[in-house]
Amino acid sequence: MKRLLGTLIVATLTMGSLAACGKKDGGDVAAEASNGPSNSAEFGEGPGGASASPGGGGTGGTGGTQDPVADKSAAGPTYPGDAKGYCQAAVSAWTKNDMNRIKQLASSGAVSNFQYIEKGADHNWKYVKKDGSECVLRNDHGDQLQVTIDEHNLGKPQAITDVVIEKTEYPSDASSYVQNFINAWYNGNTARMASYSSQSIAGSYGGKKAPPNWTEGQPKEDKGDYWLVHGSSNAGDSYTFKVRKSLGKAGGILGIS
Repeated sequence: MKRLLGTLIVATLTMGSLAACGKKDGGDVAAEASNGPSNSAEFGEGPGGASASPGGGGTGGTGGTQDPVADKSAAGPTYPGDAKGYCQAAVSAWTKNDMNRIKQLASSGAVSNFQYIEKGADHNWKYVKKDGSECVLRNDHGDQLQVTIDEHNLGKPQAITDVVIEKTEYPSDASSYVQNFINAWYNGNTARMASYSSQSIAGSYGGKKAPPNWTEGQPKEDKGDYWLVHGSSNAGDSYTFKVRKSLGKAGGILGIS
């Protein structure tokens, strides 16, 4: 009986000692957890317990990992391989004031010319022809751009080396006005012919051969509201132009006979 009581006492003492040790070393686990940080981000974790990274690139939470394939850089500039396309691209950039594109297509000297030449009143530039190393483009007013291109650099940056503009001008003198019309006719610039006269006159005479070396044959005749300007060429053809008194603007030539 004494041995049984001793065994019970030892067992009771052993259990008490274990409980006391538990409180001393570990305490209440739930209570300790409640005293820790309540925001997981304080440990560098994003929502959902995943490690956060600058810019929301973590693998967990609402941002997710960015797809490196989806984050593609923009495609590089392209350079036309033919003179027509190259010139058209440069003139299009010029009308849009896109200097970054012009700098890709033109040398530094040509870039300066693009910056400082006076724009035409109309932006509807059309490619006309290639004359040697120059592309010729015209707008609806007959203004003309001559774009010089280095054909060895086609398909590469800065193939354009120069650009000049020839504006349609409207003289105040009847003889000069007619001479400008003849020059436009000789150069096949029907848009400029129409600006000096009308679409119907330009349509009637634009398809005909311009009079070579045309000269005014006699003093112009004053007809009150208009002038008659007579002239002929060394080919023997002659014309009389009916010209407004008030010039310096479009539509000065009223008729040709």
